Amino acid sequence: MKGDFGESLANVLLGQNTAQGQLFETVMIGGKWPTIDIYAETEGTHGSVFCFFQVKSTIQGFTAGGRLKVQAKLHHLQRLSSYYAPTYLIGVELDQITPPLSNGYIKTIRGPQTSAISSMDITHPVNGANLILLRDEVVNFWDTVNPLAHKAAYLTNF
Repeated sequence: MKGDFGESLANVLLGQNTAQGQLFETVMIGGKWPTIDIYAETEGTHGSVFCFFQVKSTIQGFTAGGRLKVQAKLHHLQRLSSYYAPTYLIGVELDQITPPLSNGYIKTIRGPQTSAISSMDITHPVNGANLILLRDEVVNFWDTVNPLAHKAAYLTNF
């Protein structure tokens, strides 16, 4: 129950309006996929581009050092980082008494993953300003890899 609710809150946070309007269209995947909870699209330079999110939620609050207490297993992080797309972890601090006051924080997952996560930094809340930065990061990723050129050139049997 807590996980589904956290995913729903993360989905709402990703879809919020920013100074540049709503930037992400999302689809909740949740339990249908072992690693990805949310698929998100945004408009890029040459059309729609996408990224993936895993969501972890907690009611346990923060460590003494101010990090959000969320748990992400190593094999999920390794799988998430292996996708050829931008991938992120959203940690949701659930406010069970007043759910709209719940907060989400975002962390990129890329490169080799060598350990599980038991807490995460809260430097990057999921808010309007960071959604603009996130959109720009996702668009920049797809602008640099140019998958359409590869798609037109690869061999196919069909």
